[in-house]
Amino acid sequence: MKCLNLLLIFFLLNSTLSVAQTQREIYNSSVRAYEAKDYKTFLQLTQKLDSLRSFHPTYTYNLASAYALNGNSEKALATLKKLVLMNNTTAFETDDDFKFLSETEGFKTVVALKNSQNAIVSNSEIVVTLSEKELHPEGLTYLPKSKTWLASSIRKRKIIAFDIKTGQCKDWLSADNMLAVLALKADAKEEFLWVATAAFPEMENFTKAMNGKAEVLKVNIKTKQIANRFAVEGNHIFGDLIIDNKGVVYVSDSGKPILYKIENDIMTEFVSFEKDGLNMQGLAFNTQQSKLFVADYLKGIAVIDIPTKTKTWLAFPESTSAKGIDGLVFYNNTLIAIQNGVKPIRVTAFKLNEQQNQISSFKILDNNRPEFDEPALATIVGTKVYFFANCPWKAYDENGVLDVTKVSNPILFSCKLN
Repeated sequence: MKCLNLLLIFFLLNSTLSVAQTQREIYNSSVRAYEAKDYKTFLQLTQKLDSLRSFHPTYTYNLASAYALNGNSEKALATLKKLVLMNNTTAFETDDDFKFLSETEGFKTVVALKNSQNAIVSNSEIVVTLSEKELHPEGLTYLPKSKTWLASSIRKRKIIAFDIKTGQCKDWLSADNMLAVLALKADAKEEFLWVATAAFPEMENFTKAMNGKAEVLKVNIKTKQIANRFAVEGNHIFGDLIIDNKGVVYVSDSGKPILYKIENDIMTEFVSFEKDGLNMQGLAFNTQQSKLFVADYLKGIAVIDIPTKTKTWLAFPESTSAKGIDGLVFYNNTLIAIQNGVKPIRVTAFKLNEQQNQISSFKILDNNRPEFDEPALATIVGTKVYFFANCPWKAYDENGVLDVTKVSNPILFSCKLN
């Protein structure tokens, strides 16, 4: 059985304290049952944990172990397959819990699947390298009327404009009262730029008093002045936003699983995911803007019918993972997902059916690229998807201090879609 550091296991971005305590209690009980070789109870408890937090690496591993120890080889192998598709670095092959399975064809197939995940798939190409090394970009957007490329900065708490040919950067908006900048989107008229921001220890001049703060900024593009600010009481992380043709803004919250709407300069709750979501990320409209696709970092992709506010969850094909989707864009009835929460990191195209309520097929566009290190949000321009391949989250220490020796200049990639 795999046992990780408890601090890591129970670091739940979107759980209340009581839920986290419940999981901790169940986990501790499951460990005691395992140690006592009470495998029936161990299975019951790991099933409960998996229902509370699907795609949790430790819970998934222990569930596979519990199935194996209870002689359910079919479910043990299916769970190991799920584990491998979200993290192919987990060393389960030498675990005695799976000893009786090790010589079976099913087990060998899962091991082969694990090894196959290391294959490098390369469809995206380097566009340009930015001049500002410590920028730590997260999102980007293109303003076609002024032919301006903009990128957000987590560390520097600003927005920069950059030359798509040379990579030269210059400040577009930098203000002392801005938080770390994540997503950027302009309205159809390019009158206002809408900006999702949040407080992170990794940003410059962070203080503990900023914890949990997040704002959506409405910026006048012509004057580059902040025209309005939108915030919600509590602990929030506004991770992405999207704007429809009527100027209505939708905002995802990674701190609390809620989707907000800003209409006529009033911010309200649009759809709550508190009962069935965990960590809301990227947003994408279908072509008609009748449906909104919302990525959940730990669960997959939800589809919201805009007029009725009803939501459903997409079922993912067996041979892929729903976990770790950050950036999400829509093109030609296909969702392009930046999956930075899986190992190896990949960019996946999920083709939808005609009703847009199921995934009909998928294709890996990029996989296990050595240049990719935490790619995040993406944007579509013409027939290409653009994203920054290297965001230096791993270069910070536990206090948010950046080790510059571990940072490379931001690299913009693009992938032609067809």
